[in-house]
Amino acid sequence: MKKNLFIIVLIINVLSLIVVSCKKDKEPEPSYPPTVWYSPEPGVNGTLPEVILPSSLVDSVGEYFTIYAGENPPIFDGQFVSHPHVLLHTTVENDTIEVYNDRYIAFFGNNEYLDFYGKQWDDDYEAYYEEAYRKLYVVGTGDEFTCYYLTEGYPNGMYAKQSTVFSGKWNASYGGLKDFQVAVILLETSGNPNLAPEGSFRVLGDGDGLAQDTAWFGSKRAAVENVVVTDDDPFSMFRVK
Repeated sequence: MKKNLFIIVLIINVLSLIVVSCKKDKEPEPSYPPTVWYSPEPGVNGTLPEVILPSSLVDSVGEYFTIYAGENPPIFDGQFVSHPHVLLHTTVENDTIEVYNDRYIAFFGNNEYLDFYGKQWDDDYEAYYEEAYRKLYVVGTGDEFTCYYLTEGYPNGMYAKQSTVFSGKWNASYGGLKDFQVAVILLETSGNPNLAPEGSFRVLGDGDGLAQDTAWFGSKRAAVENVVVTDDDPFSMFRVK
């Protein structure tokens, strides 16, 4: 009886050592800084800062996307819809989608900052993908404007950075945003094999040249600084695997 008891105690002790050993061997899950969005100050004379549009990409992006500069952009609050929202140019390999779901956009602010709110239906998730960004710097002259923000995150645990730039013309008589466009530029990937190469970009815009006034936002409210999303979401349009 004593011998059996000794064996049982010995087995329990061995099992306990195995469990403790497994717990010690198991590495903790890696953690990464959260995805952040911010709008850097404009460059000299109201130009886009280098971090938003590097000089090496100015010519290639500028061939398909209108970039405005200046220190006296229009002052406007408005709600608009880009319909049809179309792909005007892409450098992403095998990118064949030409018409996207309507892009709803709203800008509230002054001629220094704009708060931006947007939404667009996502067919994969069967829900609206929503965005909200506060205090985007805006540049331009007269009725021409360009505003922008930078996104930094860790898709697949690897640092990545991209910029988003809006441009167009606004005047109360237009009935919306004239020549509305948005460019999204992939700036850094840390060699992430799931993303397109650094320097890839897409240009989208309203297919008929006017993102019309559309009261979709409900009541005016302050846009928050960011929206809680996964790191994959902001970089999904550059995912190749």
